[in-house]
Amino acid sequence: MGDTGKTIDELAAQFTAINRSQAVIEFDPHGRILWANDNFLRAMGYRSDQIVGQHHRMFMPRDDVGSSEYGEFWRQLGRGEFFTGRFRRVDGRGNELWLQASYNPIFDEHGHVIKVIKFAMDVTEDEMQKADATGQLQAISKVQAIIEFDLDGRILAANDLFLYTMGYQPSEVVGKHHSMFVVPGSITQGEYKAFWARLARGHFEQGTYHRMGKNRRDVWIDASYNPIMDPQGRPFKVVKY
Repeated sequence: MGDTGKTIDELAAQFTAINRSQAVIEFDPHGRILWANDNFLRAMGYRSDQIVGQHHRMFMPRDDVGSSEYGEFWRQLGRGEFFTGRFRRVDGRGNELWLQASYNPIFDEHGHVIKVIKFAMDVTEDEMQKADATGQLQAISKVQAIIEFDLDGRILAANDLFLYTMGYQPSEVVGKHHSMFVVPGSITQGEYKAFWARLARGHFEQGTYHRMGKNRRDVWIDASYNPIMDPQGRPFKVVKY
């Protein structure tokens, strides 16, 4: 009994800690709201009395509410399936926001779902930054030739402008090495290895380069080689514009 009490106390302490740091809301197995903590209410712009007893669909974008996918979502939760991911929602002012969330079915002693607890964090700013970055890259891709490499110089991807400039199809370059574009004799082996070693250390390279397109066609390009860093500041690929 003592061990069981201790376990319950520990679980309660863990839930209290989560409740302080995350938005938490509880639903019955059909999606009716049972309770929400202050973090959730602040994030969504509601008071408790405005949402308790209402259905989860009140937070959904209008075009998703009637979808078959949404109905199936709650049927799956009612069967005990777990969901996690980023979800587009609507707050009390009608503004769209993004939540990083998990929907967690809770079971009784017979294995039946008695409620669903959702833990969430507002990641709207992150999603907007990602959308902004994606939009900028798409705009750049329309006017510049772009190719991506791993740190060893193997080709990961190339956009249509790059492929058109060099005269290749995607299948002819992806997985190959950057050296396929280098004019024989234009750079020594040592200089070429040093070039990629600098990029792998995170050094930026820019200049006018003599390159070789398909069928050994001469191509001169003004280009920059840009190491891309991971969250720890370590290079993980190189993008050439």
